[in-house]
Amino acid sequence: MSKKSKFTPTGHLEIYKVYPDGSREQVWDDHNVITSGMGVALSHLFSASGSETIEGFQITHFQVGVSGDTEDYGASTFSLTSALDGYSDYGPNTDLVLDSLSPIENGVLASPKTFAQIRYSNVHRLSKTSVRYTLVLDNQTANLSTDLSEVGLFMKNPQGLITPSPILVAYRPFTGITKTDAFSLVFLWTLQF
Repeated sequence: MSKKSKFTPTGHLEIYKVYPDGSREQVWDDHNVITSGMGVALSHLFSASGSETIEGFQITHFQVGVSGDTEDYGASTFSLTSALDGYSDYGPNTDLVLDSLSPIENGVLASPKTFAQIRYSNVHRLSKTSVRYTLVLDNQTANLSTDLSEVGLFMKNPQGLITPSPILVAYRPFTGITKTDAFSLVFLWTLQF
């Protein structure tokens, strides 16, 4: 008799405005969607057919965007609707490290897009089965006239391509937030495996 184990990763996203005096205001608190990209990435990991290093399977990048639709998204989501692009959107004084990478979108290598790196110091193991990613848009980052309304986490290079090609593994649209230099925006994103 064989035992089948269920592997059902889940996620939860909290978003806070953090002001210079240290006070904070919660502006979002809800589950997220684990996308089919997670399944693609894990199938490469378990079949030893993708990246030859564990770094390829780490969640190392994120994007934020301005066109999230809280009524139209799901596990088949493979990209943000309208991700921020370059220093023109993130701002010339951002403290984020930005990379231009070609992601895997709907099974195809897409044209280069801008990704923000997740600092290793912002990744915390909460338990044997959960990890929290802290994404920070400081007061000098992404101060646009358009509301931010979507965010996504990306695994670095699960297919093991020569040039790292990330894939979307978790996604969440949210109610629009007008980002200004009056506060930092902090995303606390917990994934449970």
